[in-house]
Amino acid sequence: MANPISAFRSGARKASDAAGSVRRRRPFVDHAVRGYRRYAEDGGDRLAAAATYFAFLSFFPLVALAFSITGFVVDAYPNVQQGLANQINSYLPGMADKLDIASIGNSKVGVGLIGLAALLLAGLAWINALRDAIRIIWHQSVDVGNALVRRLRDLGVLVGLGLIVFASIAVTSVITSVSGTFLEGIGLSGSTAATVLTTLLALGIALALDVTVFLCLFLWLPSITDRRRAVRGALLGAVGVESLKLLGTWLVGMTTDNPVYGTFAVIVGLLIWINIVLRWTLLVAAWTVTAPYDSDVVPSGTAATAPDDGAAEPVDAVLDGGAGAAGRAAEPPGEPAPAGSSAAGSSAGAVAGSVGDRVDAPAPWPGPSAPSPRG
Repeated sequence: MANPISAFRSGARKASDAAGSVRRRRPFVDHAVRGYRRYAEDGGDRLAAAATYFAFLSFFPLVALAFSITGFVVDAYPNVQQGLANQINSYLPGMADKLDIASIGNSKVGVGLIGLAALLLAGLAWINALRDAIRIIWHQSVDVGNALVRRLRDLGVLVGLGLIVFASIAVTSVITSVSGTFLEGIGLSGSTAATVLTTLLALGIALALDVTVFLCLFLWLPSITDRRRAVRGALLGAVGVESLKLLGTWLVGMTTDNPVYGTFAVIVGLLIWINIVLRWTLLVAAWTVTAPYDSDVVPSGTAATAPDDGAAEPVDAVLDGGAGAAGRAAEPPGEPAPAGSSAAGSSAGAVAGSVGDRVDAPAPWPGPSAPSPRG
């Protein structure tokens, strides 16, 4: 009779070999694995939980302020409040239905002032927590730059996100109205073609909004960034958020209808949804600073870099960046290192030394990141 322990070990080895083979043949799989490892090693779940707390505190002041603002223009634009409710439901399925929109609109001045004050406090704390989380995932110092400049940048990001949301509501309302009039004029109103067209337009607007939000986060919150990688991360993040919305409709509905949570069902559903979105955001951030067969790339603060003309470029060598950058092998898993790889480390040292006072070799994490003019 075969030893069960030996059989288990043999099965584990075969599974490991099979996984390594898939990663060697499929670079995107290896990239996904390395991105998740980066997220896990740097405490992504814990960082997302901290950001979730402040995001939750920001939600209700934000909604109160938004509906109070729409209360001033509802006479001229009757559909603006419904557009805002639809926008909230697109990110937090069913949440707008739980809000007393009419009461908020009737007390727009007082509610708006209270919402603005509370949003400045809670919203800035949320942006600060999210900024620190992205910088930690990217192995950048959270304290680099002037503290006042960081707060002003946080305020700019918060205002920018608000403007993006309101702009998307306005664009959605205009496009919906124009497309409805056009379809009615050609006799296709209410048809299958009209439904498909309207759905595609809504999806396109939502994707554009999500890409813009992720670009805002990845370009403005880190101390140093890389535009091409930020764009790739924003595209992945947008597709993921739209996919999560489908899951969110089911998840939030299941949570809010669960009698176990009672009167706290809406709060629990909101917390769960925000946490899922923020976990995905940080997972995409980790994916952005990894690559196929490379666990640490620019704009990571611990990536091996040698700037040529002011732009950071990866070096064909990997420096030991400590526990936070473990597994930073430049070759596919399971393949032997190429001949001369031992010389690569010494050549990397020569490159780092040759750039002199232009750039320092990356310090082991959690050391400070490369110097940057941004706060």
